[in-house]
Amino acid sequence: MNEALQNLKDIKPPVEVPDHSLWLLLAIAAAVVAAVVLLGVWYFRRVPKRRKRGADPIEIAKYKLKKLDFTDAKEAVYTFDEYFPFLAKGSEELKREFEELQKRLERYKYKKEVPPLAKEDIEAIRGMIEKVLK
Repeated sequence: MNEALQNLKDIKPPVEVPDHSLWLLLAIAAAVVAAVVLLGVWYFRRVPKRRKRGADPIEIAKYKLKKLDFTDAKEAVYTFDEYFPFLAKGSEELKREFEELQKRLERYKYKKEVPPLAKEDIEAIRGMIEKVLK
Protein backbone atom coordinates (compact mmCIF):
# COMPACT_ATOMS: atom_id res chain seq x y z
CA MET A 1 0.00 0.00 0.00
CA ASN A 2 2.90 2.32 0.54
CA GLU A 3 3.57 2.17 -3.11
CA ALA A 4 -0.01 3.21 -3.84
CA LEU A 5 0.33 6.18 -1.48
CA GLN A 6 3.54 7.29 -3.12
CA ASN A 7 1.79 7.33 -6.46
CA LEU A 8 -0.86 9.59 -4.96
CA LYS A 9 1.64 12.23 -3.88
CA ASP A 10 1.45 13.94 -7.23
CA ILE A 11 -2.18 15.04 -6.56
CA LYS A 12 -2.15 18.73 -5.75
CA PRO A 13 -4.46 20.59 -3.40
CA PRO A 14 -7.42 22.54 -4.91
CA VAL A 15 -6.43 25.83 -6.54
CA GLU A 16 -8.43 29.01 -5.88
CA VAL A 17 -9.91 30.41 -9.08
CA PRO A 18 -10.57 34.16 -8.87
CA ASP A 19 -14.29 34.91 -9.19
CA HIS A 20 -14.97 38.21 -10.98
CA SER A 21 -18.62 37.51 -11.75
CA LEU A 22 -19.91 40.15 -9.27
CA TRP A 23 -17.78 42.88 -10.88
CA LEU A 24 -18.83 41.72 -14.32
CA LEU A 25 -22.50 41.88 -13.32
CA LEU A 26 -22.07 45.38 -11.85
CA ALA A 27 -20.29 46.59 -15.00
CA ILE A 28 -23.07 45.27 -17.25
CA ALA A 29 -25.75 46.85 -15.03
CA ALA A 30 -23.90 50.20 -15.06
CA ALA A 31 -23.60 50.05 -18.86
CA VAL A 32 -27.32 49.36 -19.23
CA VAL A 33 -28.25 52.22 -16.88
CA ALA A 34 -25.89 54.60 -18.72
CA ALA A 35 -27.38 53.58 -22.07
CA VAL A 36 -30.94 54.16 -20.82
CA VAL A 37 -29.99 57.59 -19.43
CA LEU A 38 -28.27 58.61 -22.65
CA LEU A 39 -31.22 57.46 -24.75
CA GLY A 40 -33.60 59.38 -22.48
CA VAL A 41 -31.55 62.57 -22.75
CA TRP A 42 -31.31 62.20 -26.52
CA TYR A 43 -35.05 61.57 -26.86
CA PHE A 44 -36.13 64.56 -24.79
CA ARG A 45 -33.75 66.88 -26.60
CA ARG A 46 -34.62 65.71 -30.11
CA VAL A 47 -38.37 65.20 -29.84
CA PRO A 48 -40.26 68.50 -30.17
CA LYS A 49 -42.31 69.67 -27.24
CA ARG A 50 -45.87 68.48 -27.52
CA ARG A 51 -48.77 70.81 -26.96
CA LYS A 52 -50.96 70.03 -24.04
CA ARG A 53 -54.37 68.69 -24.88
CA GLY A 54 -57.11 71.28 -24.76
CA ALA A 55 -54.64 74.14 -24.64
CA ASP A 56 -55.76 75.68 -27.93
CA PRO A 57 -55.61 79.44 -27.26
CA ILE A 58 -58.46 80.23 -29.63
CA GLU A 59 -60.82 77.79 -27.92
CA ILE A 60 -59.84 79.15 -24.50
CA ALA A 61 -60.42 82.71 -25.72
CA LYS A 62 -63.87 81.81 -27.09
CA TYR A 63 -64.83 80.14 -23.82
CA LYS A 64 -63.60 83.04 -21.66
CA LEU A 65 -65.33 85.67 -23.79
CA LYS A 66 -68.62 83.75 -23.83
CA LYS A 67 -68.54 83.53 -20.02
CA LEU A 68 -67.57 87.19 -19.53
CA ASP A 69 -69.15 88.61 -16.34
CA PHE A 70 -69.89 92.34 -16.54
CA THR A 71 -70.66 92.78 -12.83
CA ASP A 72 -66.96 93.16 -12.03
CA ALA A 73 -65.90 95.95 -14.40
CA LYS A 74 -62.16 95.63 -13.87
CA GLU A 75 -62.10 91.85 -14.34
CA ALA A 76 -64.34 92.04 -17.42
CA VAL A 77 -62.17 94.68 -19.09
CA TYR A 78 -58.92 92.83 -18.35
CA THR A 79 -60.37 89.51 -19.59
CA PHE A 80 -61.68 91.13 -22.75
CA ASP A 81 -58.35 92.86 -23.29
CA GLU A 82 -56.42 89.61 -22.83
CA TYR A 83 -58.48 87.18 -24.92
CA PHE A 84 -60.03 89.25 -27.72
CA PRO A 85 -56.80 89.65 -29.75
CA PHE A 86 -56.62 85.86 -30.25
CA LEU A 87 -59.89 85.99 -32.17
CA ALA A 88 -59.28 89.25 -34.05
CA LYS A 89 -56.01 88.23 -35.70
CA GLY A 90 -57.23 88.17 -39.30
CA SER A 91 -59.26 91.36 -39.54
CA GLU A 92 -57.70 94.83 -39.66
CA GLU A 93 -61.12 96.42 -39.11
CA LEU A 94 -61.62 94.45 -35.89
CA LYS A 95 -58.15 95.37 -34.70
CA ARG A 96 -58.86 99.06 -35.28
CA GLU A 97 -62.20 98.85 -33.46
CA PHE A 98 -60.53 96.96 -30.62
CA GLU A 99 -57.84 99.63 -30.23
CA GLU A 100 -60.50 102.37 -30.11
CA LEU A 101 -62.49 100.44 -27.53
CA GLN A 102 -59.34 99.84 -25.50
CA LYS A 103 -58.82 103.57 -25.22
CA ARG A 104 -62.41 103.98 -23.98
CA LEU A 105 -62.01 101.17 -21.47
CA GLU A 106 -58.80 102.62 -20.08
CA ARG A 107 -60.74 104.29 -17.26
CA TYR A 108 -61.60 100.84 -15.83
CA LYS A 109 -57.95 99.80 -15.53
CA TYR A 110 -54.97 100.60 -13.34
CA LYS A 111 -57.05 101.85 -10.41
CA LYS A 112 -58.00 100.30 -7.12
CA GLU A 113 -61.65 101.37 -7.29
CA VAL A 114 -63.39 101.55 -10.68
CA PRO A 115 -66.94 102.57 -11.57
CA PRO A 116 -69.35 99.96 -12.95
CA LEU A 117 -69.28 99.44 -16.70
CA ALA A 118 -71.43 101.87 -18.67
CA LYS A 119 -74.21 100.37 -20.79
CA GLU A 120 -72.65 101.62 -24.03
CA ASP A 121 -69.33 99.98 -23.08
CA ILE A 122 -71.06 96.69 -22.30
CA GLU A 123 -72.91 96.82 -25.61
CA ALA A 124 -69.69 97.64 -27.49
CA ILE A 125 -67.88 94.69 -25.88
CA ARG A 126 -70.79 92.32 -26.55
CA GLY A 127 -71.04 93.53 -30.16
CA MET A 128 -67.38 92.89 -30.82
CA ILE A 129 -67.55 89.46 -29.19
CA GLU A 130 -70.58 88.55 -31.33
CA LYS A 131 -68.74 89.65 -34.50
CA VAL A 132 -65.84 87.37 -33.72
CA LEU A 133 -67.82 84.35 -32.54
CA LYS A 134 -69.97 84.14 -35.69
